[in-house]
Parts: sequence; C-alpha cells; structure tokens
Amino acid sequence: MKNNMCSEIDKIIKGSIDSGQSVGSGCAVFRNGEELYSEAFGFADREKNIPMSQNTIFRLFSLSKPVTSAAAMILIDRGLLSPDDPVSKFFPEYESLSYVENEQVLPCPRQLRISHLLNMTSGIPYADNWGISVRGAAALFDEIISGQNSGHELTTAEICRKAAKIPLMFLPGDGWYYGISADITGGIIEAVSGMRYSEFLRKNIFEPLEMNDTGFYVPAEKAGRFAALYKWQENALVRDDGNYLGLTDYSKAPEFESGGAGLVSTIADYSKFARLLANKGEFGGVRLFSEKTFEFMTTPQLGRQQLKGLWDRLQGYNYGNFMRILENPEKSQLKTVKGEFGWDGWTGTFFCADPTNNIAILYFTQISGAGTTRQAELVCEEVYRSIKNI
Repeated sequence: MKNNMCSEIDKIIKGSIDSGQSVGSGCAVFRNGEELYSEAFGFADREKNIPMSQNTIFRLFSLSKPVTSAAAMILIDRGLLSPDDPVSKFFPEYESLSYVENEQVLPCPRQLRISHLLNMTSGIPYADNWGISVRGAAALFDEIISGQNSGHELTTAEICRKAAKIPLMFLPGDGWYYGISADITGGIIEAVSGMRYSEFLRKNIFEPLEMNDTGFYVPAEKAGRFAALYKWQENALVRDDGNYLGLTDYSKAPEFESGGAGLVSTIADYSKFARLLANKGEFGGVRLFSEKTFEFMTTPQLGRQQLKGLWDRLQGYNYGNFMRILENPEKSQLKTVKGEFGWDGWTGTFFCADPTNNIAILYFTQISGAGTTRQAELVCEEVYRSIKNI
C-alpha cells in the first residue's frame, strides 16, 4: 500500500498527463540509496501506443553535463587534470583567442583554463543569431550539421579545435554564460585519456555503475524503448522529430560525442549516478572519486560579478562544475535544502541530489524546451514536506 508521499506524487504526474501538460513521465525518489518511490505514467510514444516505464530511454540533453563533470573529477582525482590547466595544453588552437568588447573583436590577454569551462565562465556560448560570439557559435553548428548531411561528420576533437575561433563573449572568468564548455571538456577528456569520450565514460562510469542503457546512441535492439520527443504547438503537445545542437537521430554512434547534450539514459540507469552523487561519490561499493574531490565538485564557484549572469530561475543557487548548487533555500523555486545540487535538460529531464540527507530525486519527461518542469518542482516540494527529521 502506498504511503501519502507516493500518492501525492502519483497525483502530480497523473494530473499533468490528464491535463495535457505532458504525454508521459517517470519519477524516482531515493534516500540513503533505498527506493522510496518509482513510477512511470502515460506514454513514451503516444503515436505507437508504447507506455512509459523506468526503462524508457530518454534524450538527456543537458543532464549529460553532470556526467561530464564527474568524468573530469575522475581525472582531477587521479592527478591527470587540474582546474588550473590552460585549455591550450590540450588544444594549441586556444593559445590565441579573441574576445568581444563594445562590439569589437580584440585579442584575448588571458589564458582560458579548465575551471572556466567547468563553471561556464569561459565566454563560449551556444548558437544564436544575435551578437558576434553567438553568431560564431552558430557558424560552428552550421558546419557540424553540414558535415553530417554530407556524410563527413566532424569528430569531437575537430569541433573543439574549431570552437577556438569563436570570439569569447567576455574575458575568461569575467562573467557566466551558458554554452558549449561541456562539449569542449569532453574533447579534453579524450585528449588526456587517449580514448574516445564514449569509451572513457563506459570504462570509468557506466560499466562500474552498471548503467547499461546509457550512451551516445540507441542500439537497434533497444529502439522500441526510445521515447518520442514532443513540442508545444497551438497549445497542444505534438511530436517533435527535429534534431538539435548538432545531434543526430541517435540511431548510430555519432562522431561528435557531445559532453553537453549528447547522452541518452533511463531513469533506472541515471538514478544510480544520482544516488552516487547524493552519497558523496560512492554507490553500491563503487567510488568514482574521493570525498575531497566530491567536495570540490559541489562547492559554489561563482563570485558576485559572475552571478549577475545566472538565470532568474536559479535564484538562490550558485553554480560550479556544470551544476547548480543551492546556497539560499529561502530564495529558491525548488523547496529543498542548502547544499542540494543537480541540473536539468532542455528535453525535460531533471535530477537533484542532497548529500546532507542522502536524497536523490529524478523526474523525466520528453518535451522540447521544458527544462525544470513545474511537476519536478512539485515533486521536490512533496518529498521534502513528507520526509521527517531532515
């Protein structure tokens, strides 16, 4: 028999589906590594009548970034990478960068460092059609897509080298702006480890944690579990068959292994990673990195000037190592506790981890532009209202 917390979470998810706010969603809640809640409702693919489940495969989009953070922490923990390392140590193209000041492109007098990438203070943006820097990023993504269409896909390393041509939005460290820093970090992990990024993740994270449904594509034998993506159109959710951020249709291994957005996973898989983070880097007898490195990973990194760039929806949070980190719970939309951290994906994937109380919460759906949904916020609120003595 379900307890009250479980019943309330059921209502949140079912209500979203019944009202047409989502097609299907899955949710899981853990404390001290033990499952408190795990359910899925609605459809993974409405048109094919395939129900949602905890083994449905989702496009993670930016929920790929915490995995890239963990991969970097593994190398930092082993002494193979330092936050102070210049990016030019791995890609010489970054020795001579430019930046934008007053709409002028000027030579950059500072080194771009690994810490700037990890904290999104690099000044390297995502693509858009305004401003010199974001147009530079757009040109790179146009080149990525052109290569895919012509059968000459750019590799992760090639994309990292070409990204050095993008004029930075500001001097490294002077601001915060969301962009392709995690993609470049994936390329650096390749350079340090001497193996493809997917191989590094498989050997060092996915296999140890038995995350067998997580990777950069969906094998043919698993295609029936791959969720459809939906988008809002005329006040209704319709199927979205578009590809975004230089990603392909996930049907085969890509040349560009995007550390910022390219992974797919299930709630069952990603919950192992989330529980590891909630338990300070260890889960099921597997420790990815030391507690000291975990403390660095989850320590707020932005100063007052950098925080001015952080999104309004992250009120109360700081940022560091590709994740939000809660500093002022009274200001936050998420009703959790100080020290809670995590991230979300553009497609509606969300997780948070609370190392103080060893709590992990996941809420996954597949809607373009969703990010942290209202349902994810309500689930967090219900969890923290229901669990006593925290």
